[in-house]
Amino acid sequence: MADIHPRVQRDYLELPYAFSLAQELSASECQPLHRRKREPLAAAVQAAVHAIGYGAPTLQHWRDLADAANLTETLLSMGVFNDPDAPGLHQDALACVATLGRQHGHGQDMRLNAVQLAHLVEFGEAYAQVLDLIPARTYIRAHRATERRLRELLAKSYGCDSHEFIVV
Repeated sequence: MADIHPRVQRDYLELPYAFSLAQELSASECQPLHRRKREPLAAAVQAAVHAIGYGAPTLQHWRDLADAANLTETLLSMGVFNDPDAPGLHQDALACVATLGRQHGHGQDMRLNAVQLAHLVEFGEAYAQVLDLIPARTYIRAHRATERRLRELLAKSYGCDSHEFIVV
């Protein structure tokens, strides 16, 4: 761990995963997450989009959007769905989330222009649809893979040339 990214605290890398392997294996292969679990996830993203639209986002709103964007990136890489639009809804949303993170990191208000906000609104709607459609096991597998990928990137500073680390 000597090459840990300088902006990351070791404590983050030692946190337990949100889901265990046993939870992944016991989750349904055909039914989505139970409504009581998926609705708060979708609602958090919608609340973040709403807060950004009204100019009052918090750091937690940004984190909710970043988590959704990272999970979506994993689902795309797993081939669960594709992003056929050019340049792609996911890429647009990821750019918006990165912009907000940079603004916060520089002590600025987290704001987007109208076009960026429209992309984020579309992303929030699409994210809710994805949660409604993908099986629980797929969601949990993607969540675990996302946590592994992010920890690996941060712990080894792997991808510094291809990934921007926004740690807030």
